[in-house]
Amino acid sequence: MQQFTASLVHQIAIILVGGLFLKFLSEKTKAPFTVLLMLFGTLLAFLSIVDMSTAPGLNIVGSLVRMLALIIVVYANSFYSDVSTFFKRGPLIVSLSTLGVIFTASIIALILHYFLNLPVLVALFLGSLLCGTDPAVIASMMDRFPERLKAILNAESIANQPLTIILPLMIMDYMLSKQSIFITLTFYFAKFFALIIFGVLTGVFMFFIGRWLLKHTDEELEDIAGLSIAMLSYSIAELLGGSGILAVGIAGILLGSSKTPRKEALAEFNRSLALLFTIFVFVFLGAEVKTIPLEITRSDILLVIFFIVLARLITVLVISYKSSLNFKERITLGLIAPRGMGPAALAPLALFIAEQSDMLSSYAAFLVVKIVYLTIIVSAIIAMLAASFSSEEALKKPKKGVVIKV
Repeated sequence: MQQFTASLVHQIAIILVGGLFLKFLSEKTKAPFTVLLMLFGTLLAFLSIVDMSTAPGLNIVGSLVRMLALIIVVYANSFYSDVSTFFKRGPLIVSLSTLGVIFTASIIALILHYFLNLPVLVALFLGSLLCGTDPAVIASMMDRFPERLKAILNAESIANQPLTIILPLMIMDYMLSKQSIFITLTFYFAKFFALIIFGVLTGVFMFFIGRWLLKHTDEELEDIAGLSIAMLSYSIAELLGGSGILAVGIAGILLGSSKTPRKEALAEFNRSLALLFTIFVFVFLGAEVKTIPLEITRSDILLVIFFIVLARLITVLVISYKSSLNFKERITLGLIAPRGMGPAALAPLALFIAEQSDMLSSYAAFLVVKIVYLTIIVSAIIAMLAASFSSEEALKKPKKGVVIKV
């Protein structure tokens, strides 16, 4: 037992030290932080420094860390969203984070079904994992985005998180239930609306509780109080049958937009905690590839690039057609679509489903993890290049005597 504990502590220490160094390296080189973390995890796994197998690996804490990471990252990034943004760009943000998510998931699922011959349910599961943008990656690249798109990208990445987590979890639940689609269709339709309604109500309720709690909490305990608000929001919503992630996001947005005392200090604490969990989740996913026959080919990379660019681009161009954004801004918005925390945390569930259900074969589960791994890397690079190119173009315009209205 003592040897097992020591081995686990050694692995955690290596991941933490390496993650902090990569954060410094990312800031200096402008390389995508999540990509560096995943490649670092893969390197550690192939060097047998980190072991994600049954013993004595990190899988015993992996599931808990992934769920906590989703809660903390959504909560932390919610503090940097302003409610006024939703009023100014409300229709576009809501459309992108609801209809846009479903539309993107459907396009990705169709591509995967017809090009890779994946069963429809598996393609939908993978499409639902890859249909949203990630708040952690967006936040790390915020200084590179065009000024006019910053608020939209940040608000959309937070608003789409609940749906991009609800959809794959519901599909996974159906796979494990092994029931007829005709029997469960009505049940899941009702469950979906319950998740939204109770998630929203819980988030609003916890905002009032949280504001009172922070107002009456001593300064030295405010960080613990803030963390408690996030965990209670998630727990209460889940107990009521709602979406815990949605509740956490709404509570965080309302607290961040309010005049809650010492919210700036609390936001910084949440951000530091989110960084910690981000390191573990992406390193874990990177290390997971050793347990599957990865064999990345050129055609795999081309396919990933194709469905990343096509699905997101079509969705944004259609939904933003009547918005105030010009065509170049709509193209840029369509290209800036990094996938991250949600897929990284939920993709390993495919391996669990394959062990418990006949609806997902081991080969399909390996393919899910492989495509998510590739997608996170490629989408982060595309987003970084699109943001950098757009920023450079924006800087050139004033020199030509053109006034940019924001």
